[in-house]
Amino acid sequence: MLTPIAPSLWGAEHDLFMPGGVHFRGRMTVVQLPDGGLLLHSPVPIDAALAADLAALGPVRVLVAPNLLHHVHLAAAQERWPEARTWGAPGLAEKCPHLRIDAVLGEQAPPWADVLAPHFIAGMPWMQEHAFFHRPTATLLVTDLFFHIERAVLANWTSRALFWMLGLLDGPAQSPLVRLQARDRPAAGESARALVALPVARLVPAHGPVIDRDAPAVLRRVLGRQLSWAPAAALADGQAAPARGLGGGPA
Repeated sequence: MLTPIAPSLWGAEHDLFMPGGVHFRGRMTVVQLPDGGLLLHSPVPIDAALAADLAALGPVRVLVAPNLLHHVHLAAAQERWPEARTWGAPGLAEKCPHLRIDAVLGEQAPPWADVLAPHFIAGMPWMQEHAFFHRPTATLLVTDLFFHIERAVLANWTSRALFWMLGLLDGPAQSPLVRLQARDRPAAGESARALVALPVARLVPAHGPVIDRDAPAVLRRVLGRQLSWAPAAALADGQAAPARGLGGGPA
């Protein structure tokens, strides 16, 4: 079922069950591009009914795997829409050689970047996360950079206990596991600075409800630890470092 988020943006959620029975929700975000085609950010399982809803909006032309973790349902989406061009995070082709990756995020600017601009989260190679800023609606899409887990939708006590221990219950928050895996903290801090400098009006996490109230303050709070890693000069002059692509190039 598609849910409207903002003009030219929709979401479709599904239930995720991880090892041990851990349950939470995942979201695919659908972006309508200026030519009327659709971009699917982090595809979820798509049945005939959802495919029909998408077809009513326009042809699916782009599939995006925004990090090294959100690829489980990409192959099925590629099979359903073989002509759609797939953009993947750096390293995804090596991790999943069975997937067709037509272009690597960060190696070149996507033709749709004027509408949906990718921002590479540097310093965290285990994840290779890309956030995306939808310029027409000032909406920031994130995947696993932070979560917005609601206690009420979790299916069991195991899930509630795990997310409570991680500090992720009942409010937007960044997992400590994300920060613990950082390999270049100054670079990760610069990436956070670039995000909070954006004129954000809305946050759309892949896991949890959309945040459309006080989005700039929420973003600054959830990325607080990561922001503190930015080089002192960047923190002092208030300038956000440019988002970086693979190898330091523009994302």
